[in-house]
Amino acid sequence: MDDADMRGRKILKQSGNVQMSQESFEAPRGHQSFRYFVGLTEGPARSFDTPHAAWDHFQKLANLPTKRDLSMPTTPV
Repeated sequence: MDDADMRGRKILKQSGNVQMSQESFEAPRGHQSFRYFVGLTEGPARSFDTPHAAWDHFQKLANLPTKRDLSMPTTPV
């Protein structure tokens, strides 16, 4: 994500060259809402409406194990 993309965003997580950030904005009726972004430090970011969808994409891009991966046995039974 370039500097223009990052203005007004808070970095939530970084692993290697993968970043997850959030941006707050005013939703209808004056409520505060959030948008989430995941991308490589060098390149465009993908936008998400929910944090869990952004986190899933972050894990895939960063090649991090998921809860499902961690719950599977590591040795054959």
